[in-house]
Amino acid sequence: MDLSQTADGAGASAEKNHTTSSYVYDWSSSEDVANWSLTSLSTNSIISGLSMITPSPEYTPNDARSADSSGDTLAASYILDINRVSTRSRTRAAAATVVARPEKRTSLTSKSLPCTPEKLLETLRPSGSPTRVSGTKVVSDVNFTDVDCVGLCKVDKSLVCKGFWEAIGKVGRICLPRRSGKTYNLTQLLLFFSSSLELGKLENIPNSALSSDGLGAQAVSEMDVASLCRKKRECLFKDSLLLTKYPGFFKEHFMKYPVLYISLSECKGASFGIFLKSLGNTLAGVAQKWVEEIELIRAQVSDRARYSFEQLKSELELHHKSRSLPASQMAEHAELTQSLFQAISTFIAKQFGQYLLLIDEYDIPFISIHLAKWSDEDKQAALDVMKTLFQKMLKDNDNLRKGLLFGVFEIPLTEMGSGANNIKDIRMIPAEESDIQGSILTAAHPHSGCGMDALTDSFWFNAHEVEQMLDNSTKWCARIAKHKPFILRTIKKWYNGYYIGRFRGKYNPWSVSSFIEALCGLLSQTTSDKEADIAAITKSAARAYWVTTGTTGLIEAQIDRHRSQFIHLAKRLLCDYEATKSMAKEVSSDKTSLEPSPLPVPLMSTRLNLINFDSELFSEPGLLTLCLYAGYLTRRLSTSVCIPNHEVYQVWLQLFARAVLGTELADNSTNNARGALLTELWQNKTELLCTLATSSHGVLSNHNNYVEKDYANHVANTIMAVSRFGMLTHPKQRTVEVSHVVPTRENHAGNGRCDYAMRLFSSKNQPNQFGVVIEFKLIENSRRKDTAYHKERAEEGLRQIGANNYDACLVGCLERMDVGMAIGNSAVYAVSKLYKRPNAHAKWEEVDSLL
Repeated sequence: MDLSQTADGAGASAEKNHTTSSYVYDWSSSEDVANWSLTSLSTNSIISGLSMITPSPEYTPNDARSADSSGDTLAASYILDINRVSTRSRTRAAAATVVARPEKRTSLTSKSLPCTPEKLLETLRPSGSPTRVSGTKVVSDVNFTDVDCVGLCKVDKSLVCKGFWEAIGKVGRICLPRRSGKTYNLTQLLLFFSSSLELGKLENIPNSALSSDGLGAQAVSEMDVASLCRKKRECLFKDSLLLTKYPGFFKEHFMKYPVLYISLSECKGASFGIFLKSLGNTLAGVAQKWVEEIELIRAQVSDRARYSFEQLKSELELHHKSRSLPASQMAEHAELTQSLFQAISTFIAKQFGQYLLLIDEYDIPFISIHLAKWSDEDKQAALDVMKTLFQKMLKDNDNLRKGLLFGVFEIPLTEMGSGANNIKDIRMIPAEESDIQGSILTAAHPHSGCGMDALTDSFWFNAHEVEQMLDNSTKWCARIAKHKPFILRTIKKWYNGYYIGRFRGKYNPWSVSSFIEALCGLLSQTTSDKEADIAAITKSAARAYWVTTGTTGLIEAQIDRHRSQFIHLAKRLLCDYEATKSMAKEVSSDKTSLEPSPLPVPLMSTRLNLINFDSELFSEPGLLTLCLYAGYLTRRLSTSVCIPNHEVYQVWLQLFARAVLGTELADNSTNNARGALLTELWQNKTELLCTLATSSHGVLSNHNNYVEKDYANHVANTIMAVSRFGMLTHPKQRTVEVSHVVPTRENHAGNGRCDYAMRLFSSKNQPNQFGVVIEFKLIENSRRKDTAYHKERAEEGLRQIGANNYDACLVGCLERMDVGMAIGNSAVYAVSKLYKRPNAHAKWEEVDSLL
């Protein structure tokens, strides 16, 4: 069954669901909000409708519950999964509307997991220790070189240096979403291990920062460049976890190795020639840095390295000459990039010995090539250049001691034929279920700060670090202390949920820092300490920060090409997220729900060859993997993915609306007043409803092969999308984050079946008491401009509603709107009537408005 299921076929499909052991949902009504009815929106035996979102809990600033009480640890997630399974079993027995279906998810058996939640808790580590947070003023954009004396809040991630040294053999690769701490940690690695000056990284550190070490201004001014740089770097690591816990390691490795640092972030271009120029400029900048440093400190070039040094300067000269060439001729000089890197590598090794190689944004060139509008020949030529370069960098490189690549996407370098098959992937996203369970069950408590644990725990924030940041912020904003539990719950809801290594419940560092910074700013502007005011301020500070730092271009390309498939997938993810959050709330309050939760969205593997990824062909695993690496999804404990938190949930709402409505209308939907569509319907207006009906879904194509069922499904999807942004929420319902409707197509409504019916809030603010019945009539393609014909068809639909008593499906409704809608390719016309009655047994009376 697909999204274009007819109203007439709903009954047959329901019967079929019984024979094929599928779920058929009939959600009961709520006292506060009306719920989604998913009966007619099931797709391929998987729920495609959107479930109810539970309203936010009441504000309790001094709640004794821990901010980490549910979902922060792997144990909590497993226990939640176990409870979901048992709840589903109870539901099958108690709810007559649920039909049993064979469980397809991986069972939580005694073979794979401890037999009880208590045993499981003993085997799982908490998220993060040890912890050190310095400074009191939280800002979002903090660099590692921002020294503590400035007062900025910094989370100590210095153990990443020890983790890198112990976990990486020859070459490692770390793939994480943007703003997860990659550049911050890479800077630490560079400034800790590098024996060169690294002047460019130390420019922002004032000389006054050294006065805390007892050095006077006179002594600092008399230092030579090398001594001054060393003192500044010692200042950066002063009192760090690394120096405090492992002074022996610090002494042995601090500033002891040549480090070759390359950032490929600018390696992109509108043509193959421009791409080659940008790649050459990047390598030339690295080479120039080494030449200038030798000359700055007047270092003696060894006899062994003298020829290599002259060769390096010669290669630089060749590159400078090639920069004057037009881009069209650059392909003839592609080998310059290979020889330039080889010259850098040889000189460093001969002058200083084997070096450490740190490559930031290694995947940018490959993504640039993948998205480029070049010829196939140019794309292949660019890939060949990168293949040869990475082979020289990573495998055929006797000068390399250790290497580490940072990026977002895991580019399959071995599948490119590069021979770079010696890379150890540090799996931040476990690839298979066996990896996940193996990681969990071998976890120690607590981790020692060594090896892989030290490396993986250095990315994102853990719960202890977030709490410490709030504690430090109380010195800047004292009122945070009183309301700390509520603030922590807000942070957790919005920015928690990432999986990394053996740690679950990681927080987005950019968003957490931005939230605390905004919260302190808002609190400083008011003197009120009322709970309601603090709740409003906290809610105002909680918004999407991380998602605005990048684009969803790769995902949007999939939406544009595969709209219907994306709508289906987005519905499942949104439904899963909402059901999980609702279940978590019930478990924490010992409530038992009879509502079964939807099956999670499966993903058996996280391997994606971005180089050969064909966006013209829809691949659900491919799209899920893209979203997983980009941070728009996270892993569950089993082979499935989910939306990590409320911030990313907002993105999926926008993407869903974009897929259903098109970009312009989706943007407008977020700007409409609360209850805009609902208020119009109460006043017997259909302008906005018609606008939504003809939105750019793509189902309204240039031919006339569609029937009423297609438009009914389109309007259903559209109404669901706009309702998420409050357009169908009662204007007075301020406690509900988004609106809720019941878009059911009833199987038995009077003398036939109506095309579409839904229950909404009445003008008296009562859920499910305002019913809307829509009967669609097609406009022939040849008569799209005949307005009189459109009106005639719409009135025919309106008469059909009354003649066949379609309102019989609205049992219990006290207010009603009948809509006859003529619709076709880029054409729509609607007529309507409003009715109300004093009670459910009285006769309907026609009215002009319900307001």
